[in-house]
Amino acid sequence: MEPSAVRGNGLVANFHRPSTSGAHPGIIVIGGAGGSLRSTSAVGSLLAEQGYAALALAYFGLEHLPARLREVPLEYFKRAIEWMCAQPTVDPSKIGLVGTSKGGEAALLVGATYREIRAIVAYSPSHVVFQGIDEAWSNASASKSSWMLDGKPVPFVPFRMDNDCIERYGFYLGLYLGSLQDQQAVERAVIPVERINGPLLLLSGTDDAIWPSSTMCEQVVERLRGREFAFSFQHFSYDGAGHLLAGPSRLAPARPIGAGDMAIGGTESANAAARDDAWAKACTFFGTYLK
Repeated sequence: MEPSAVRGNGLVANFHRPSTSGAHPGIIVIGGAGGSLRSTSAVGSLLAEQGYAALALAYFGLEHLPARLREVPLEYFKRAIEWMCAQPTVDPSKIGLVGTSKGGEAALLVGATYREIRAIVAYSPSHVVFQGIDEAWSNASASKSSWMLDGKPVPFVPFRMDNDCIERYGFYLGLYLGSLQDQQAVERAVIPVERINGPLLLLSGTDDAIWPSSTMCEQVVERLRGREFAFSFQHFSYDGAGHLLAGPSRLAPARPIGAGDMAIGGTESANAAARDDAWAKACTFFGTYLK
């Protein structure tokens, strides 16, 4: 079934309905720093085939949304949740999130902020809020948070240019590893994942060349354990896999792993195997906790 474009309530999204009648569990799909709806809609379509009402949600870079991934209001995601809950094809008591990369960071933060979210799958997420991404991202004096709440920037880890890290690990991974050395900023910006009102599945690759997602997922796990989190949580880390893990391998972009100026890490075979296994685990997770 073709998705319907959603533009009401300030949203920019595609809504994927299951073919069966009645109220279904709803899943909001949040993409990464690419900003388009193509990959999120591809995941949303697959979720609809499995009986979920899926909202592929853009949050910057399109139409009237913020042009850059900076100071995006969390209230925007709240409006998406409210829109989903109002749909006759959605069971408002069963709303989940899927987020990848910066969308994984967003998913954890949104889940920690709004209790309507009852299950989260986060691919290659962060355990902290990082600085927003825009044309001034390398200018520390102009740094801004990725997210806003109640009109105020959410505390964030600013980017720190550590030349040694960048030379050793490559630009993006070195940038994030260097930035995480600011322990005071990390403590201020850590996402309070213990507030999430449902189970959590974390998926990462050990060869992530964008940011250290496996290590950051372990930080999430450590925090949940230390605060006696009331719900189930698991982290699966795939040896040799890179950054882009969302959706089965047949959705993978047809380009080399290091195409252009952004290497994502992993090998084609490791990434394909990780994507397929991670997708199977995500489907089982939602089938267990959301249906």
